[in-house]
Amino acid sequence: MTVVERTAVVPDLLWQAKEALAALDRRAAAPDGRSRVAVAADRLLIACEFPSLLRAEAGERERVAVLDAIGDRNRDAVRHRAAWALAGCLLGDPGLPDPPDDAGSALASCPFSAETASAVVAAVTALVHGNHLEAAISWCDGALPQAARLATESWSARLLAVRAEASLHRGDVLVALARAEAALETAPPERRGAWIGGPLACLIAGYTDLGELGAARGWARRPVPAPIYETRHCLGYLYARGHHHLADGEHRSALADFMSCGRLLASWGLHADLYPWRLAAAAAYLSLGDHDAALTMVDSHLAGPAAPAADMVQVFGRPGARSRREQREELFGILQESTGRPGLFSRLRLLQWGDLPGAVPYRVVRYKVTDRYAAALDELSPSEQRVALLAAQGETNQRIARTLSITVSTVEQHLTRIYRKLRVSGRGDLRRKLG
Repeated sequence: MTVVERTAVVPDLLWQAKEALAALDRRAAAPDGRSRVAVAADRLLIACEFPSLLRAEAGERERVAVLDAIGDRNRDAVRHRAAWALAGCLLGDPGLPDPPDDAGSALASCPFSAETASAVVAAVTALVHGNHLEAAISWCDGALPQAARLATESWSARLLAVRAEASLHRGDVLVALARAEAALETAPPERRGAWIGGPLACLIAGYTDLGELGAARGWARRPVPAPIYETRHCLGYLYARGHHHLADGEHRSALADFMSCGRLLASWGLHADLYPWRLAAAAAYLSLGDHDAALTMVDSHLAGPAAPAADMVQVFGRPGARSRREQREELFGILQESTGRPGLFSRLRLLQWGDLPGAVPYRVVRYKVTDRYAAALDELSPSEQRVALLAAQGETNQRIARTLSITVSTVEQHLTRIYRKLRVSGRGDLRRKLG
């Protein structure tokens, strides 16, 4: 098998990918270092397409030793670096080198060719996932004429698909739609694989963001190949389709898509915040009227690696430290204000990367606990409401007693009745329900 044959085709099915990995294992016995790194690059590029294989593959390769042995500018070493850039973004492993740096370094030494096509697409995809959108667009635009000269329709289409995703995330929705349609037109139907999930996701999300639900519905109803759900391309597709369902009033279908996206990320061991699916799921719960579940998803997002306190200060554009309670109040308010309006997909993307300008384009009124849970609090007497709200804010029984000028015994009696009326099992459940 020649190098071109080996790198020009990416398996379409999981069983084909496993067979390809087994064949590469047989090649790995070659004694020269170049063969070793070529095999390692091919294995990782395949595993990046099929995430169920990626965690094990990333843990077994001898990355640094192999690269040092053959030199960083060797063609196969460059391809290996590009593969690791995408793997690092997908896995979110802090022990890996910086993926955007690896991607830029690989692209600078990796002109587009039939031999390097898969590596170039992997590297520019890593730039998109790393939010280096201008660089991704520049590299795509530079590689597209080279791909056209090589008459490689499938790789031209895949570059157009990545270009569309970068434009969508940058907010250039009309450009993204044009590039996504061009991607589907460039590759003939028989040459389309699971990667079509990318341009379809752009078309569904883009038209939904513009409020053109009829057009989005047409793309969302297009059949996709079943094997897409074995590849990373299903993640963006499910996330985009969920946004369309949400805007189209199919709130339970939206929630199912967002939760499926989250479950796949977890089962494959990928970075949990490749897509802000928790915030999207919170918006779906809000549309269903389930404020408790929405708040749970907001808390889960704030507890994740994508939104530490420092980042949330940047998101909301206000100086000084902000408590977790303040962060979730404001984030909850943004979701309340955004859900059901065009542009939710873009707004969540901005929140994900801390790029939302100012204190939200329209001033969001803070949603107090009493606003969100009036129905639950109506079940309590006025004195029980005061105790419940203070307890939910983390106050001790002694502090509640001093604040309300009552005895600690009275506080405890109130809490017993509150737990029974609100059907919670203790102070922790009360805090999660009303905190």
